[in-house]
Amino acid sequence: DALQEKIGVPLNPTRFRPNIVLKSDAPAWSEFEWIGKTLVSESGNLKLKVINKAVRCKAVSVDPLDPENVLDIPELLTKHFREHGPYLGVYCAVEEAGSLSIGEKLYLVN
Repeated sequence: DALQEKIGVPLNPTRFRPNIVLKSDAPAWSEFEWIGKTLVSESGNLKLKVINKAVRCKAVSVDPLDPENVLDIPELLTKHFREHGPYLGVYCAVEEAGSLSIGEKLYLVN
């Protein structure tokens, strides 16, 4: 949300090819503080270890739902959020496989 607000262009999350999108009131880029911690599903059957910042390459410059909508996302991230460079989101490793339902909460532990 912070990037789209800064550039004044709506960004569909599918552009970033996410596996999971979280809705949160946490400040932008606070997910970087999650590295080394674990996300646990509300049902308790899924555990994800947050392992690293997600570097954004040129592939996310093209919106898969609107291929004419091309923006140099790594450049825009670096320009508007220099302190974070071309990073947005985090990578996780599955610690315990399980399912996650739409609307189900994830809790940060450790």
